Amino acid sequence: MIQLLMTLILALVVSIATYNDSLQGSQTAAPEAEGVALNLTANGDLPGMTKVKLQRNGQNVTGGSFRITVLPQNADASSSERGELVGTISGGTVTLNTEGTLSAASGVQITIQSGTGEFASVTSGSGTISISANSENPSQLSGTLVLNF
Repeated sequence: MIQLLMTLILALVVSIATYNDSLQGSQTAAPEAEGVALNLTANGDLPGMTKVKLQRNGQNVTGGSFRITVLPQNADASSSERGELVGTISGGTVTLNTEGTLSAASGVQITIQSGTGEFASVTSGSGTISISANSENPSQLSGTLVLNF
């Protein structure tokens, strides 16, 4: 009975929430050798600015970094950030167009490692990014970000 009670308490303490955002943005102007750097704006549960660096070998994502600076809903120029979430990238796939810029990224795996501010207690989590280029303006990217922590 005590073991069951402890399991229930642990489940309540370690509850994981899912956060969904839409992404808009672009690849940075300077291409990186065997890598892709993205500056994205997130809207949704965790609005803010996202920086993603993908390391790749061909079409396979082999590593990288993730950082989101979370802002308040409806933030303006005078708003202070709520905090940041920082992590690493461990997998996924990319498709490049003939110019060598990103046309799509799917199943990009995020491992959250730390947080600051409102998210200072976050020490682990996971997530995914899927993104594609706009068919009319290939320099503009849009997609989704799902984080669990």
